[in-house]
Amino acid sequence: MEDNTIAIREPPIKNSGVIGGNFLRRQVIKKPDGSQYKAKDMHTGNIVNFLSHKFELLNADEYSYHLMENDERTFPFSNFNLIYDMLTKKTDELGKYFVTEYRGDGKIDMDGLSQCCKSIGLNFNKQQVLTLWRKIDKKGKGRIGFIKIIKMASDDLLNAHVG
Repeated sequence: MEDNTIAIREPPIKNSGVIGGNFLRRQVIKKPDGSQYKAKDMHTGNIVNFLSHKFELLNADEYSYHLMENDERTFPFSNFNLIYDMLTKKTDELGKYFVTEYRGDGKIDMDGLSQCCKSIGLNFNKQQVLTLWRKIDKKGKGRIGFIKIIKMASDDLLNAHVG
C-alpha cells in the first residue's frame, strides 16, 4: 500500500505439478484503461486484470480485513456504518423476506445473507456482504439466527452493534 505496487506469488499445490513461486514481481500495475491500481481496488470479489491475466480476489488474511474495516476512506466497501445505513432503510423488506421467501431452519450463513440482501434490493458486492457478516458473526460460527439480523437492522442504537 505504501507505494501502490503489486506482487503475485503462486502457492505450491501438492501432487499437482504446480511448484509455485513468483508470477509477477513487485511493480506498479496499470488497469486496462491506463489508470493505476490502488488499494481500494483490492477487495473480495473484485476481478483485476494484471498484464492480460484476470484474477478474482477470493479472500484476504485477518490483518488485511481489519485494516480495510478501519480505513473507511481507502476501502469504502468495508465501511460498516455505510452498509448498516443501507440495511436499516430496508428493515421492512428484511422482515418480509424472512416471512415470505426464506426457507430454512431459522439460521442463515453468509451465502444466505448475500441472497437475502439481493432479494430486498441491496446490491452489495462480496466485500460489503463479508463486512456485514463479520459484524454479525463475531464468534465465527458460520451460521446465525436470522432474528439477529432483523434485530440489528431495526435497532436505532448503532453503537450496540459496532463496538
